[in-house]
Amino acid sequence: MEDVNTAAFAVWVHVLLILSIHPTEGKFYRWGNDDPSVVKLEFKNVVHQNDHLMRFKRETSSGSNITTDSGMEHHVSSNTFVIPNTNHTQAVVHWFGDGSDVLFVLTRESQAYRVLDSTFWRSSDYGKTFKKIAFDSDAVLEMVYKSTTEPGQKKVILTDCTNKRLYLSSDEGLTWSRIDIPFPPDTLVLHPSEPGWILGFSLFDMQLFVSSNYGRNWTLLHEHVMQNFFWATENEDQNKFTVHMEITDYLAFSEYKACVAPACTDVTMDKSIGTIDPFSLSVQNEYIFIKKTKPGDHNPELYVSYKRGPFRRAYFPLNVHPRDFLIVNAHQNQVFVAADHEENLVTLYLSDPTGQFYVPTLENIVSDQESGWFQLDIDLHEVKGIPGTYICNQYDVPDPMGNQVSERTFITFDKGGNWRLLEPPEELKSGCKDAQKCTLNLHQTYSKNKFDIPGIVSKPETPGLILAHGRVGESLYNGVQARVFISRDGGISWKQAPFAGYYHLNILDQGGIITAILQDNMTNTVYYSTDEGSTWFSHMFTDKPMIADGVLNEPGINTLMVSVYGRLSEAGNRQIVQINFTDVLPRKCSDNDYENWTVFEKGCLLGRKMMYHRRKWDAKCYNGRDYERPSISSTCLCSDEDYECDYGFELTDARNKICTRADWFDENLIKQNCKGGHTYNKTQGYRKVAADHCVGGVENSDKYRPITATCPVHTPSGLRLSVSKAAFSTGEKISFTLSQAQGSEFVTSYQWDFGDGSVVTLKGLANSTQNTHIYTKAGKYNVTVTASNSGGQASCYITLHIEDVLKAVYLELPWGAQVGKPTQVRASLFGDHLMDFGQVHYVWKFGDKYKEDPYLTWISATSHLYNKTGEYTISVEAVNSVGSVTREKTIHVYDQIATVQLQLSKNFQVVNRATFLSRSAASDLLTLELAKILHIPSTRLIVTVPSNATAQVIDVTVLPPETRGLSIAQVISILQDKVHGREVIFTLLIDAENTIEAVSMKVIHSQDVPIPQNAIPLHVVTPTSSPQSADTATSINTNIPVIVGVSATITVFLIIGISIFIYRRKKVKKDHNYSLIMNRSQLTTTDDEEDFMDDDDFIEGIDEYLDGDDNLDGSSNIVINTGRHPTLVMMTNGRSMSNPETSSIC
Repeated sequence: MEDVNTAAFAVWVHVLLILSIHPTEGKFYRWGNDDPSVVKLEFKNVVHQNDHLMRFKRETSSGSNITTDSGMEHHVSSNTFVIPNTNHTQAVVHWFGDGSDVLFVLTRESQAYRVLDSTFWRSSDYGKTFKKIAFDSDAVLEMVYKSTTEPGQKKVILTDCTNKRLYLSSDEGLTWSRIDIPFPPDTLVLHPSEPGWILGFSLFDMQLFVSSNYGRNWTLLHEHVMQNFFWATENEDQNKFTVHMEITDYLAFSEYKACVAPACTDVTMDKSIGTIDPFSLSVQNEYIFIKKTKPGDHNPELYVSYKRGPFRRAYFPLNVHPRDFLIVNAHQNQVFVAADHEENLVTLYLSDPTGQFYVPTLENIVSDQESGWFQLDIDLHEVKGIPGTYICNQYDVPDPMGNQVSERTFITFDKGGNWRLLEPPEELKSGCKDAQKCTLNLHQTYSKNKFDIPGIVSKPETPGLILAHGRVGESLYNGVQARVFISRDGGISWKQAPFAGYYHLNILDQGGIITAILQDNMTNTVYYSTDEGSTWFSHMFTDKPMIADGVLNEPGINTLMVSVYGRLSEAGNRQIVQINFTDVLPRKCSDNDYENWTVFEKGCLLGRKMMYHRRKWDAKCYNGRDYERPSISSTCLCSDEDYECDYGFELTDARNKICTRADWFDENLIKQNCKGGHTYNKTQGYRKVAADHCVGGVENSDKYRPITATCPVHTPSGLRLSVSKAAFSTGEKISFTLSQAQGSEFVTSYQWDFGDGSVVTLKGLANSTQNTHIYTKAGKYNVTVTASNSGGQASCYITLHIEDVLKAVYLELPWGAQVGKPTQVRASLFGDHLMDFGQVHYVWKFGDKYKEDPYLTWISATSHLYNKTGEYTISVEAVNSVGSVTREKTIHVYDQIATVQLQLSKNFQVVNRATFLSRSAASDLLTLELAKILHIPSTRLIVTVPSNATAQVIDVTVLPPETRGLSIAQVISILQDKVHGREVIFTLLIDAENTIEAVSMKVIHSQDVPIPQNAIPLHVVTPTSSPQSADTATSINTNIPVIVGVSATITVFLIIGISIFIYRRKKVKKDHNYSLIMNRSQLTTTDDEEDFMDDDDFIEGIDEYLDGDDNLDGSSNIVINTGRHPTLVMMTNGRSMSNPETSSIC
């Protein structure tokens, strides 16, 4: 139960972190593994968050350029469907697409991140009418998933996490079959190319499953999985069923793993990276990204695997200190990254083709750093349809206090090579105070997150067409009324729409129609344009105004219909309105209605001249569902615009494109992937933009062509040697991980000295990052690694503690147990090498009804006082740094017992070897012999052989008869007579002539019973005193009970620059109420009759004297744990391993 409770708590922490990182709040966003055909929207109350901004949201105007369509021959039609009997606050909308008119709407009500109620609706006429689909009465539907790989693409899956079910349809939702599955399907990820293959994830259980037949059967792929997992990338992963995942240890670290489904065959390409920061794995095309925070550092480092090669550190300018990263995109053979720095600065960076070296492209960009833990949102929009075009907002004037006071909008057409301010419409420049600073500035992510202002709209099906909200002036928030702006040439020029406020903006028919519907206020009017914003019309789509929570159209935007989702009031009355613009454009476009268009007159972007085929802006026709847009591209000659400053260089002359070495750049601090003595292409300060396709031109000029240079040899430094823990057992294979922060790697030799005479030398860091060793003897060892090359050397060491595994512990009661008298208990340990167990502590429990708290000692003996007769179970757990063992023994506490001491002849020393095994064997034989001499059952005698080999005495404890028989006094009297008569003779040796004789006897009175030395007192937390009844058992020594108050462990970890405090509560059993013990899942319990540590097996060397059927205690069990576990936090005599040094850096 200990690990179950701990794991459950850790999982809830994991779940809360995920929900914090990926909150389910928000106006309108996509769900379903980034499937554009699945959209989720919130029916939430309209809250005016900012009166200054909301004033403009309430102000709407229809200028002279807006014409009502009521009198037009071809006008808009609409149909309203009221969703009956539901006030659900969420809806999931799903289009089937590919020419299908099927549309699904799933309405839901959620609380505490779990869906409580739902309804499911199907439309076969693209949202004109809907039919409610009935499922099981207890069904609670959460999400919709559609297969895009099946021929015909008619399969759709619904998830029910509450009941662990899937509902599968193979006919676009006409019929459904129920599938019961073994986990709650919080997330499904369908394979991008293989029909039927699905990954299923359980958030709470952190389990990842895989199915190959659309969820009918499932196989557990892996446990302890974080929510960021990925199918293989085509043409990058060797096996298309590879799954990349992040595995957590429930604490502060994760590990990257890749395996092939369904057997999860390990194909992790680089295990040397070790632990990584949680939530940091991202797989994008040929790149795999992780973040890793080194011990003692506050800021993480970004690592990248290029084309599934080893992870390598990503280098940013060394004069800044990134603390969080956002991978904007990783296509076009280049990585676009935003980094948040300690210097209160967010910068956009571009990489080389390997994704390892980054140069800044735009600094001080607008970001929303409060959007979630480990999440950085920035004001950056990738213009769809025109590769390399991005729109970004920048803080223009940061004041000395770090507050950002002005936002301006920039655009780039070459993926960050050059940025320019947006040019405002010519007719609006006169309204600016300073014409030189008059620009168009657009709302993006920050505005959406803070003020619910819609972002920029662009679609790959409409190259060049961009819709946005913004203002003209010196900055974005300038007190001017916000308007809608449209560009049809990719952002070069803009025009203003004739209405004010914030609107749901949609593009229909691949640009044939643009629509605008007021957001967050009552409305029944749609504005639309058929000529890309040059002229506008208005249409009343309902009789009564409604709140439009979402305005959605088919993701391929190739139809002339749009659906408005909203309500008639704040309280409810949900309805869906389909607006149909089919009659507005009465004919299909012909060849004469199209034109070829390029972004610039020159036309070269990223080394290619792209020519787009699109409808003329004033053509009164529609493209249709079957329209496929052709494009023509040709390669351009290289020019200065195709190059940028390489890593370590800065642009000092923009006109002449001159890059010079940066002051912060030091080649010695960069880990070059270059073999010493070999040659490489050394940069002269320039590199071609990685996404650029130009050829020829200036490519071979002396300025841009790299020079051939010999790989330098740099002195190694920053060695770090680490292991998983600080203490290991003898015979255990220990894995070492070595990393090197700086210096050459290929030509460096690494000498490993393990401290036990074993020395190994390996060439190259790649061969030395992982090493293993086995110690056969216990002790303390210093493991040293020395790295050396022609430039110098560095070394690093780590100290290990090697201890023997505890194989067994045995209990002895030398003098029995009597009410009111101290009961002495001793424990004896066994292992491969006696006395090499390191620091051992013992946890005792004596089985009293009113005394269940365990006692802790640092020595192997203690005593206890029983106040009642009866049977009790005594247990002891012996724990060292590498394992623990437990033994239980049932004893009987009597009203009266007596102990006598027999003096034996000198040859007794031959038998007593002072070891537990020899003493136990001798004790058993002496008990049997003495019972025969006294004519009483052997169960009435306890014979104790002293641990002192020179002693010639034994103690004999006489127990009372179970029913009838000789009294204790009678037995002692008979024994005394026989000793005086020299009749007590033991034949323990093979040679009968060498018998052992009892020569004298004395009775040991109770006050003479030897008492072992008291246990070493521990300074532990003790409970407040409380009255005890007279019959409550007490301890006579200074052993202090371990209290529940120390059973909680607090794990504090720092992740990605944000301090996250996680309280990891260990709710342990009463017999382990201390912050010590182990991973119970690794315990093994064996019976004496079956285990190799059976009592008889331990009587080595003298077992020929035994019958082999008598155990020291027939009720005892051995519980063994050789796994890793923390040791005691509180120590007064011995070393603590609660916070071990498991790594060393030099």
